Amino acid sequence: MGLSGNAFDVPEPPPALVPVPATRAFDLHSSRVIAGAAGCGWQFDLRADDPVTRDGMLVVPLISEADYYRAVDGDGDAYASLVPAADVYVQKPEPGTGAPRPGYLIERLTDPDSPPIRRPYPASDVPGLIGQRVWYWTDGGFRDDFRCVSEAFELDGDFCVRVVEERAWYRWQRSGTIPKAQDAFIQHLWTQ
Repeated sequence: MGLSGNAFDVPEPPPALVPVPATRAFDLHSSRVIAGAAGCGWQFDLRADDPVTRDGMLVVPLISEADYYRAVDGDGDAYASLVPAADVYVQKPEPGTGAPRPGYLIERLTDPDSPPIRRPYPASDVPGLIGQRVWYWTDGGFRDDFRCVSEAFELDGDFCVRVVEERAWYRWQRSGTIPKAQDAFIQHLWTQ
């Protein structure tokens, strides 16, 4: 569970995840997506496959993240819901968008009829980290496939959080197989 990287190496924040209509995206296979509609609301933690045409309508096959990782592990088939392409948005990183500090409610208001931009927040500013998907700065770059399995703690004078790869997180939920956790400096983590 050793630490990787240097505690004094604090990178710029990762990019925000901006919703792009699926009808304007290419190669949706395995993409993280948002589904929903104006007047209803939005669902996250979904994966898409490439669009298909059914009864003259363009639809996107969607599965939950849990089913996606179950299929990746070869632990059974995943059955997709066919959602109209107009109701699906791909989460695309937009470089240079950074992470604002969580502000007052008035600064966080959004349009409920549009899928929201998901801005990364420093893990040090977010309570309740267990289960959160995070960007993790490791080996000189960001990875977006980790989940927190602890709250912040102190280790040899540094503040850390234990993380596991998301694939292992879902395997743990599905099979009870405890994943190999690693300690990460909290300043190397941003929530998604």
